[in-house]
Amino acid sequence: MNDELSKARIVTAREGSLAAINGLVARSKAHWSWPAGYLENSLILHTLGPTYLRDNYCFEVLGADGELLAFFAVVASDARVVLDNLWVKPELIGRGIGRYACEYMVRLAREHGWRKLWVLPDPPAEGFYRKTGFFDTGERVPSRVPDGPVFSVYCMTISAEPE
Repeated sequence: MNDELSKARIVTAREGSLAAINGLVARSKAHWSWPAGYLENSLILHTLGPTYLRDNYCFEVLGADGELLAFFAVVASDARVVLDNLWVKPELIGRGIGRYACEYMVRLAREHGWRKLWVLPDPPAEGFYRKTGFFDTGERVPSRVPDGPVFSVYCMTISAEPE
């Protein structure tokens, strides 16, 4: 286990952290290569506010010093329970922080009796989601940003008990 992860803790996201969360989202999304203009136009859609934090299951992954390492959120509706956000500090991508957040989400799903988690990952992150137990449903969703990518819909089936 790496040092950042061994000292990490998950807390409910706080309104006072919104500037740091939105900054993390922008840096994490910018980690990948995008067509010209896409990143700037897509970040507008990813800006989070206090209502989002209050209305959904939102969490911060903090390091030992309280530094924001990651942010993730689950949006639960009657139709679907969706992993709506999972953003990791770019320099920590591939170091286990995202997996740590996904393991927490699976426990949260079991506590709430949710049997499926859905996610619409950025195309460069699809491999991560496959490794954490999500599968490609074959459903495709076009970007809300003109000339943006087509997104694959992934799903994870949650067993009632840990395996």
